[in-house]
Amino acid sequence: MASSQNLSSTAVMKAAQLLQDNPARAEAEIATVLKTTPDDPEAQLVLAVALRLQGRSAEALRVLGPLAETQPQWAIAQQELGLAFSAQGAWPLALGALRKAVELAPALPSAWRALADALHASGESDEADLAYERFVLLASSDPLLSEAVAALQNGRADIAESHARLRLRFEPSDIVAARLLADICRHTGRAEEAERLLGDVVNRARSYWPAQLDYIDALFRLGRFADAHARIDQLLTLRPSDGGLLGLKSLALANLGDYDAAIAILRQLLAQNPTARDALLQLAHLLRVVGAADEAVDIYNRVIAVDPSCGEAYLALANLKTYRFTEFEVEAMKQALEKKDLNEGARIDLRFALGHGFDQLGRYEEAFQSFATANALKRMQVEFDLEAVEDTIARTRQFQSERFFAERSHMGVDARSPVFIIGMPRSGSTLVEQILASHSQLEALGELRLLYQLAGAITEGKGDPAYGTALAALDAPSLAAYARTYLDGIAQLKTTLRQGFIDKTPNNFLHVGLIHLLFPRAAIIDVRRHPMACGFSNFVHLFGPGHEFSYRLNEMGRFYRSYVQLMDHYDRVLPGRVFRLHYEDLIADPKTETARLLAHLGLEFEEACLTPHLTRRPILTPSAEQVRQPLRRSPDSHWQHYAPWLGPLAEALGSVRDTYPAIPSSF
Repeated sequence: MASSQNLSSTAVMKAAQLLQDNPARAEAEIATVLKTTPDDPEAQLVLAVALRLQGRSAEALRVLGPLAETQPQWAIAQQELGLAFSAQGAWPLALGALRKAVELAPALPSAWRALADALHASGESDEADLAYERFVLLASSDPLLSEAVAALQNGRADIAESHARLRLRFEPSDIVAARLLADICRHTGRAEEAERLLGDVVNRARSYWPAQLDYIDALFRLGRFADAHARIDQLLTLRPSDGGLLGLKSLALANLGDYDAAIAILRQLLAQNPTARDALLQLAHLLRVVGAADEAVDIYNRVIAVDPSCGEAYLALANLKTYRFTEFEVEAMKQALEKKDLNEGARIDLRFALGHGFDQLGRYEEAFQSFATANALKRMQVEFDLEAVEDTIARTRQFQSERFFAERSHMGVDARSPVFIIGMPRSGSTLVEQILASHSQLEALGELRLLYQLAGAITEGKGDPAYGTALAALDAPSLAAYARTYLDGIAQLKTTLRQGFIDKTPNNFLHVGLIHLLFPRAAIIDVRRHPMACGFSNFVHLFGPGHEFSYRLNEMGRFYRSYVQLMDHYDRVLPGRVFRLHYEDLIADPKTETARLLAHLGLEFEEACLTPHLTRRPILTPSAEQVRQPLRRSPDSHWQHYAPWLGPLAEALGSVRDTYPAIPSSF
């Protein structure tokens, strides 16, 4: 027969297990135990915790005061006493109890976290930082969080997120769990949630350096470069010579359009360390953006001399388009690929670059095999659901009808200043942007995330399935507010007094409906290129996030087909709203097509638009060097060298390929 002591311990454990999910029930269970063993310290502690979790900290203190006196060496009792005093805002008493808790149990993470929170709340930031540092060190070995990290590394973000959220449910101020959850959010495309989580972490623990860097990364992902720059400057007051921070400052300045200052910082860093690989790469990238291609080439070659397997440098040279690889460089890339310790990112970069090297040497079959390998490796790294995209486009065509727009014809903002250039990537949109940027009335702002962010705000982060319904629910004041938000974002990016501006974001073709609702008089220019030429050009290019459709030929073809279907839909329900410009026509007769385009925009013809290569401005896209060359009337036929291997692309395109530039009648 079990002893009464064993029965009591079992009942206390049962009540303790109820604390987080149902503290009221835990209180009821432990009250039964205390009737028979009123002096049981563990039962008294469970009761105190149950009371505190129900917001009854004053009652908890009436239990904890005597308990702490009778158990003066019990760290958990001191910790709970400190938490109860914290709930009351009695910071001096809370700090006294919590300092005693960490003195009694220096390896108790929860006590250090509670002490850090109390110090932070009472304004003692320096000591709070030290306490948070100790907590981070101790919490890193927590089994639950270790399992979460392992799950994330094994590609199970769902399990990792479940573990992290479980910890935060029980311990909302656990900065280690919050940083882990933010990392999961960043990996799964939820940059806004990551920024919110990290913002709270870094405001609590200034010295939690990895979280500070993660927070800056989250700001960059959201396009909040001014905020990132301000945060970097704050951190530089603590570490003024930190090369990594200075590199981030340079990146922030570049994104804010201050390329001279960004380049100056990098030159300063390289004066101190001439072989700093990352600084060299960043400097070369920026020099390419501002048009200093010759110096950029020299520095990329310096990078390769420092790191012969640097795929990023080789790929950057390939993306210059005007650079020609030698047989020696092609062999050097092949040798670099044989390194067993080559990381996957460098391997993908090298494979793409090697493909371009083979292409330049006329070795087309080898080139295609290298491109195919690079794309296969990259496709394994990204999550992309083409059917979900096709479903979204199908829903858009269903809900955004002629009647839908007619009912909202009185909405939006009467502004003609925006010019939206849309279409498929690698369709010639950068060339069109450069032509228009050569006009005295237009400023080119590059590829922006503003509409993407507005779409996220409209759906409240619920994603594409909610987009159509959320858009339909917007009334006139809401649309006007979103339009002002967009224009406010533009105002922060403009560097000239030109009234008109260009938002050249190809994938904004998915948001033509939103553009029309916000700005019914704004220009929308759809730049279209032969589907085989465009599809192949996408396939041989390594993109950043947002172009996951490009890494399989059949997916590329289906995505292009869906794009044409959607644009055909808008041509039907908003006739004449979208101005279409075919790349082949522009190359064949630049003057006629440019005059037609400017007339559509209501602008006077200017000769400078026929010499866009003379217009000097920063260009971030891979087509930068191409559009800095004089316009050439040359056929867009390079893809035909690869025709024997492009069957999956041609088959997926189907009638879109056969009828180009006309639209298939089946649409």
